Amino acid sequence: MEPQNITMLNNLNPLSNNYTLKLKIVSLWRKMMHGRPSETYRVDMICMDEEGHQIQASCMHRILPRLQEYFKLDECLLITRPSLAPNNSTYNYTKNNQKLTFSFFTQIQKSQDWNGPKYNFSFVNFKDVVHNRHEVNTTVDFIGYVEVCFNLEDTNKKDGTKGKRLNVKLKDLENHQIIGTLWDEFAIRMHAYFNAENREKYVVMVVHFGVVNLYKGKRGLSTSFDISRIFIDTDIDEITTFRQSLIEKFFSSPSLSDNFGSYLISSVEDEFMNNSDFMPTVYLGNISEPKKVMLVGTVTAICSDKIWYYNACNHCKSGVEEAFVTAEKEDSSVDVEHKTTLICTNKDCQGVDIFSIPRFKIPIRVQDSSGTVTLTLFDFEAYKIFKKTAKELLQVQDEELANGGIPKPYPDVFDILIGNKLAFIISVSKFNIKHKVENYGIHMATSDPDIISALYTKFKIHQDDQSESSGVHLSEIQSVSFEVSKDDVSYTGDNETPVSNVMKSNQKSPSTNEVKRNLHEVYDVDNPVGSSSTKRRASVENHEVQDSDSLKLLIPKMEK
Repeated sequence: MEPQNITMLNNLNPLSNNYTLKLKIVSLWRKMMHGRPSETYRVDMICMDEEGHQIQASCMHRILPRLQEYFKLDECLLITRPSLAPNNSTYNYTKNNQKLTFSFFTQIQKSQDWNGPKYNFSFVNFKDVVHNRHEVNTTVDFIGYVEVCFNLEDTNKKDGTKGKRLNVKLKDLENHQIIGTLWDEFAIRMHAYFNAENREKYVVMVVHFGVVNLYKGKRGLSTSFDISRIFIDTDIDEITTFRQSLIEKFFSSPSLSDNFGSYLISSVEDEFMNNSDFMPTVYLGNISEPKKVMLVGTVTAICSDKIWYYNACNHCKSGVEEAFVTAEKEDSSVDVEHKTTLICTNKDCQGVDIFSIPRFKIPIRVQDSSGTVTLTLFDFEAYKIFKKTAKELLQVQDEELANGGIPKPYPDVFDILIGNKLAFIISVSKFNIKHKVENYGIHMATSDPDIISALYTKFKIHQDDQSESSGVHLSEIQSVSFEVSKDDVSYTGDNETPVSNVMKSNQKSPSTNEVKRNLHEVYDVDNPVGSSSTKRRASVENHEVQDSDSLKLLIPKMEK
């Protein structure tokens, strides 16, 4: 018989240990001995009572041998005579500022009579996270439709060990989106699930005890290394209800449901070899509908008459502008002060505390056997090539200027591209088609000779265009497919507010009309909301207008 005098967590009395708790273990992890990673120092857990209240608990290694058989995830336990201690952990995973500890006097037995909730999730709103309404490192639960699963990546941890990381794009039922980061086992499980043949078309996941994170000034969600639990398309009520609501709200039409679904970003080789739209540069102007096409060409020059970066909003990656505002002084005097502030050019951005982050937009000239075209290399692919952020390269130029030097119009590291042959997947937008603009955004790039050779064979490209590039092979280019939406890569054309002193001294001031021009207005950009479960979703990026006639470039002779 189970005792009838069960104490609830809200009624704990630190003046006495003589009580019994009925608790369910909802998270469980181990802390290892310092310097002896194979030995357990203590077992930590989060326990929940039948009213849904939670508390952190721990059992030290000297007590563990007597009680460890009871410590299993989702086990329901009757715990008699536990002790209370202050919860001095760096991160408090529950709202309780005390924690349970188990002593030599503590008794535990299993219980089959559980009348409380199974998990008791408290899901966070994506919009609240993006708009900074939750502190970074706050413990939260979240649920979402996994629209995109990106590539599984290797990482180096602070302790020197290797790990795995996987980013996913999540959407909630209000169609708000956020980037979620899964670590280690969670990353491996999600990637394996997306590669399974019998997975759900609309992947829904729940993370219990996740955290709000901050990466490059942008807020998102992630799993914790210790306490998190992840549920991927399991039969728990929360996932079933979410998926039903998702289908009813967004995919109720059969024609829509056929064209949408969770999808996996494939490997670079798959992206190129599974794409049937190969196009010589001379035929790009014949394209009548927005699409992504491939081309192979040699980089002949970096366009030096355009700024190679733009200052992006830390929330939505659109461009930012300086604005002058008048405000009352803080001392409540009748005087006012005039100051500048940054505003986002994206009218739909609702971010607060806006600051700028320099991001790449490098215009390059690419030549194949049929002609030459301008392509724009954006942040993600550029970072993969140069292993440096735009901010880092700006700092180098600023230091050179401060020391009396005269920096080049673009960083020297960009020259590694010149003379090298690459395969590109580029986006042909509505603006390109309507206004006959020959400046296309680079969706993906690779210098892998095997991929380039296979493309020549597959599309029977003329032998005259198969000669080796004259420059050094870019062996360090590791292109990773990366889906970008309208909000991910949108910015004001020449409307820059450079943070670098180099640009203040080295660049011409744009005209008033150029300053006011916003690419959200110039370009007619689609913002697709889905794709098939096996193919990359088609999207069209925003790109700066380039006047090819104004580019003063030295184009090398065609290879023989």
